Amino acid sequence: MAKLANFPYVLKAVNGNYDFSSQSPDKEYLAELEAQLSSFVEQQKITNPLIQRRNGIIKHLRKILTNKFSNAKLTSFGSFESGLSLSNGDIDLCLEFDGEPPKKVLKKIARMLNEDGMKNVKLITNSKVPIVKFLDAQSLIPVDISVNNNLSVYNTELLRCYCEIDARVKPFILAVKYWARSRGICDPTSGSFSSYAWTLVAINALQNFDSPVLPNLSKHDKSRLIQINGISYDVSIKTKDEANFVSENKSSVAELITEFFSNIVENWPWNKSVISVREGALIPRKTKGWLPKKPYASELIQNKQMARLGKHSLPVEDPFDKLHDLSIVLDADGVFETRDELLRINFLLRESMDWSAICEPKYPDTAIGEPQLDLFEDLRSKPESEVRQNLQELYDKLAEIDRKVTIRESERNDAIRMSKALRRNAELAREQSALATELRPRRSKINEAQSKRDLSNNNYIPVHFIEDELSKVYHNLTQQSQTGFELSFDKEKSLFSWFFELQSMHEHAKRTRQYHREFLRLVNQQEKSVEQIKDIRQETIDVNSLGKFTDFDELAKRLLIELNPLKKERRMLRREIGRLEAWLRKNNNSNSRNKKYRKTRSSAKKSHRNVEQLRGKVASGDSFSLQDLDVLLKNGGINSVNQSESLQKQSTRRTKKNKTSLQPRRGERGKSSKNN
Repeated sequence: MAKLANFPYVLKAVNGNYDFSSQSPDKEYLAELEAQLSSFVEQQKITNPLIQRRNGIIKHLRKILTNKFSNAKLTSFGSFESGLSLSNGDIDLCLEFDGEPPKKVLKKIARMLNEDGMKNVKLITNSKVPIVKFLDAQSLIPVDISVNNNLSVYNTELLRCYCEIDARVKPFILAVKYWARSRGICDPTSGSFSSYAWTLVAINALQNFDSPVLPNLSKHDKSRLIQINGISYDVSIKTKDEANFVSENKSSVAELITEFFSNIVENWPWNKSVISVREGALIPRKTKGWLPKKPYASELIQNKQMARLGKHSLPVEDPFDKLHDLSIVLDADGVFETRDELLRINFLLRESMDWSAICEPKYPDTAIGEPQLDLFEDLRSKPESEVRQNLQELYDKLAEIDRKVTIRESERNDAIRMSKALRRNAELAREQSALATELRPRRSKINEAQSKRDLSNNNYIPVHFIEDELSKVYHNLTQQSQTGFELSFDKEKSLFSWFFELQSMHEHAKRTRQYHREFLRLVNQQEKSVEQIKDIRQETIDVNSLGKFTDFDELAKRLLIELNPLKKERRMLRREIGRLEAWLRKNNNSNSRNKKYRKTRSSAKKSHRNVEQLRGKVASGDSFSLQDLDVLLKNGGINSVNQSESLQKQSTRRTKKNKTSLQPRRGERGKSSKNN
């Protein structure tokens, strides 16, 4: 029992001190809880500033990732696209990229994000879908990036379709996700369910109430098949119109929440079943073939072993990948903590606790805060002089960092060049050694070929001479004489003898020629090797006293390690400088717009007054210049003088008529039109 001290509600259940009997909360509490949930959902609305900030982050990541990986595509999916995102929810992104394995690509992405100044960059490769998790440096919005997680797009579409069926689905799922995350059981990196897994658990519950709230949208007809990595997936689903479903369940969201947690605690579906949204029901473990594997969570908790938890501890089937169990990420602590928190919330709901108390953060240090959307929040209360002073200090720091970066980059480039020179020296030395080792054996071969050639070169007659003579003798022996006289026996004997001797000489001459050609070939090779050695000696740089090329490789590596944090700091300084400059520019533009507006209005009034004065001047008969005439022509012409004069008289009369008289006078009663 001491092993269960970290799970107090599980310990109560084991000791028989937990009441599992069904107890429905009273109507007054359910009404209060409904109001609290409505207020909670209202707080989770995605505002336009948040949308703009999220889109800005995606645009920035798309730029740096597609520049690094050619022909790559960055796609947004997950709760934000399905409409099930909390206000401080994460951004789920999928990088579609052909080429390197996903884990290798994610390592490069993690390194790029660190260099880009992102916070808390974590590489998670032990899950079915490896991801990189991090926080945006400015807004602190969490982001997850996966590679070639193409099926997630269809999962997102499925969740969006379920949300469209009934208005209660979204607040129900948001409440479950928020509770799970607040209580620390919604983080696969710590051995608990993912947000997606809790969403599927919630949807399956809505499908399996006595009066269902949701239908099963899976078609199972293979009308929409996709191929991913050579595996075929049936992603066919029904639309809202095709489902043609209207729930007869009239419960409020609060009633659905209490019933959901009561059912899951009292019946514990994972004892014999697999949660399956694809089937819209609980599948028996035996039918699915997902019986729990050893070691069990209870064994690991008792023995505190570091062994991996056996498969299918709390199985949740992926709607499209029937072989994927989302509970694969669980560890022993995650299983017991999930059980403990479910027992806790069921107990608190029976005790009529407020939603805020139910979702009190269990681990405040790791809780995700609200996004920081106001980039100038800390600058609004500062005077402009202080901001300019901070900006100047940042300029000075940036100049110093630039100087350090320049020095180290120069040193690193020198080290790389020296390493290349020494490496080339080593290559040349090996090449020279290889050539030198060929010289002596080839020299003995040259001497041998020369000796053979010289021994066989006595009375050497060129081969073509012998071949010509052979041809003549053969012709004399085989052709009939034109004179009709045949060769004498002695003559014929002599020609045959000469023919055989020529054949022997031909073989000897061919062998002599072969030895000579081999001798020339070896001599040419030897001369070429000697010339190459001479060229290598001229190319070789005398830098042996400076050390080995591996020493300069190590120096370049150390300088790179020093450069990375400097470049990261430089990027952060540039961003902060850009932020301060944007704030000053924003203020200056606002002031200049106001000044410009005031200046335009005043100049318009002044111009209007000048035109009126000019018209009065002309009407009175005073002289006027050509410039005055030009102004008049641009503002109504000469006729406007008379119109202005008549308008002036009308306005004068109207002013006199409307002017209140302060002198006493007799009333004029009885003079109305009626009396006349």
